[in-house]
Amino acid sequence: MIAYVQARRRLLPAVGLVVGLILVSWDLLAAAGTFVSQYAVRNDFRLDYGAATVGIKSGYSHLYDLAAQTSAIENLGPGFNPQPFISPPPLAWLVTPLLVLPFTAALVVWTLLLLAALGWTWYLLAPSGGVAKGAHLALLLGVFPVAFGVMVGQPGALVAAAVATAWWLLRHDRPVWAGAALSLIVLKPQLALLVPVCLLASGHGRTFGAWLVATLFIGLVALALLGPDGLARYRDVLAQTQTPAWDITRRYSISGPLGLGPVLNITQVLVAAVALLAAWRHRGQGPELPIAAGIVGSLLVTPYLGFQDFVMLVVAGWLILRAGASQWQVVVMVVGYALLQFAIVVLALPILAAEAVLLVSLLRAAPTPTRPKIGSELRPAK
Repeated sequence: MIAYVQARRRLLPAVGLVVGLILVSWDLLAAAGTFVSQYAVRNDFRLDYGAATVGIKSGYSHLYDLAAQTSAIENLGPGFNPQPFISPPPLAWLVTPLLVLPFTAALVVWTLLLLAALGWTWYLLAPSGGVAKGAHLALLLGVFPVAFGVMVGQPGALVAAAVATAWWLLRHDRPVWAGAALSLIVLKPQLALLVPVCLLASGHGRTFGAWLVATLFIGLVALALLGPDGLARYRDVLAQTQTPAWDITRRYSISGPLGLGPVLNITQVLVAAVALLAAWRHRGQGPELPIAAGIVGSLLVTPYLGFQDFVMLVVAGWLILRAGASQWQVVVMVVGYALLQFAIVVLALPILAAEAVLLVSLLRAAPTPTRPKIGSELRPAK
């Protein structure tokens, strides 16, 4: 199979472009038929907008007051379904400037921001140029979890852009700024929580230190704004995620098949250890594989994950390609991409298995430690 693909390697960019465009067309058709009419009321941005409204009108100590959240969402108009806002406070801060706009206009701006974040991530990370570069963009926008994430206003694209920016800054010898950029993973931390630690394990101590300082600063500001009462409310809201009503948030995570308990905790420790070992084995060889290990490890460790969060696997895949992916890693990524496209049908187990195989594959040491010159990192690895 590998020999067959290699013999037709020149055709792959064109095939990828065609496949990507077909998938984008299918996503647009599906959205037009089932989603556009309810775009506003079904969009998760309503939770962020409602939380930002609560923070401004009632004070941030009430940010996780469920009654205040419900009132803010219901005031958006008929048909809006109230649900708890459980994201960290910085997501509400980010949305706050959009309160000057009516909800529908703010939603359009938010959607454009997510698309811009995906475009920025693609521009920085996607290897190759010409048709191949275009193919990567089409495949990114076409795979259904990514398209769905944009449809429902999930901030995963912003986390992807933060990680991509951190990589770019590292490759341009700006480790402190890379750490600062990486602190933006606080918008949805479970998507890349192990990335800073994996960078530390691989020798990027200054980036880890800058991330830690920036994250601690954000955390202290959040604590000051929430106060004791707000923090207690946040703990109460997070406790709800342990109930059966939140099982949907575990459908694509490792806690789906393992449940919440000791087996999950042991598995999480093992996965984190493998991710850190993989990062350590690539110390001094560039940030690509340590970041990729941190991403895949984070997605496997977190007990809460929606399939729209798999946008991060595309980021990990691009980083692995830049580092010089082996033939079998490419096969695993192609199979994984197909699984993501049919995630609603195949559910979690095959995707979890593909993630685990990809993570274990990162344990292999690179044949020669190299560090591209400034500018050369923007070209694909040979």
